Amino acid sequence: RAKRLGLSLSEAKDIIDVYDSPRDTGAQLRKFLEVLGQHRQQLEDRMADLQMNLDEVREHENEARQLLDKVDGKK
Repeated sequence: RAKRLGLSLSEAKDIIDVYDSPRDTGAQLRKFLEVLGQHRQQLEDRMADLQMNLDEVREHENEARQLLDKVDGKK
């Protein structure tokens, strides 16, 4: 399940260690939520970076199309 969520090996180990320990269920769930929250934030940060890159690529594509239209219009 941790692999499917994209968690790192150390994050997966933290979760497994919690579930292998004799702690109460509340502590296990709090740790699980902490790890998931950190992972979600990392994914959101990466998604924001990807969106910025995608926006920049679109901008360059539009500029290139406009320049191409000018070049083609001169022929």
